[in-house]
Amino acid sequence: MSSTPKKGAPAGPPKPERKAAAGPVITPQVLGIIFGIIIVIGVVVYIQMVVVKYNNDIQSLNNEISGLDQRIRTYQTKQGKLDQARDLNVALREKLSLIDYLFLYNQDSVLPFFEETLLPIIEGGELQVLTGESLIEIEKPYTFMINMAMSPFATIPRSVLFGDDPEGVFPIEYVGEKNGQPIDTVLDTQPSAFLHPYHISLVDFAGTYEDVEKFISRIQTAEDDVLMTVHCVKSDGDPWGLYRSYSKWTIRLTVYFMNPEASANGDNPPDPPGSKTC
Repeated sequence: MSSTPKKGAPAGPPKPERKAAAGPVITPQVLGIIFGIIIVIGVVVYIQMVVVKYNNDIQSLNNEISGLDQRIRTYQTKQGKLDQARDLNVALREKLSLIDYLFLYNQDSVLPFFEETLLPIIEGGELQVLTGESLIEIEKPYTFMINMAMSPFATIPRSVLFGDDPEGVFPIEYVGEKNGQPIDTVLDTQPSAFLHPYHISLVDFAGTYEDVEKFISRIQTAEDDVLMTVHCVKSDGDPWGLYRSYSKWTIRLTVYFMNPEASANGDNPPDPPGSKTC
């Protein structure tokens, strides 16, 4: 039997078509876009890291230059007035030297003030001291800063008018060392302000109105004594004696520490007469 197909016999099914090969995913156009984005990001980063920082540095330098120019002008102005300031300083010091006895200067002035000025005036006889009742009170006790180079045992005035606890009226703080090093020199106890008030109250002293008037007049007119400003006078309790003329009195007054090296704030002293009440 012959295997040759007969003429006119139908052909077999058609062969499937081959698909064309896929083109490349990253084209030159895509690469161009990516490269452009990278360039934009680089430019932004450059501007932030270089240009903006450069501008900030320039602004900072300009501000510093402006501040230095202002300081130079200030120093030039002060230099122009230096001679005048020196003359004024000398004049003020001469004036202060004439009235320095009116003020306390440091803690070394406190003990003499009480023992040589205030207590002798109280003992002058205008007011009567009531045993166990009359007291001298301090509104804000002055703390004595003491070391062994100073006089640690000569800080409290001796008087029954300071009550049973004079150490509470005149507290002491011992300063033996600083930063682990012993202090063997006298401490500077001047106040930091030009004027620093020291408030004192005389409580439950007895006398007539005329006695109080004489006492205050003596305080305010005493020569060569520390300046004391009287704020108020108050009668306490029921009067007694002939014609019920005697009363207990509270008197509030102020003395001042002065540091001539410190600057004064304003034209008005702190706590002037009348600023404290009874």
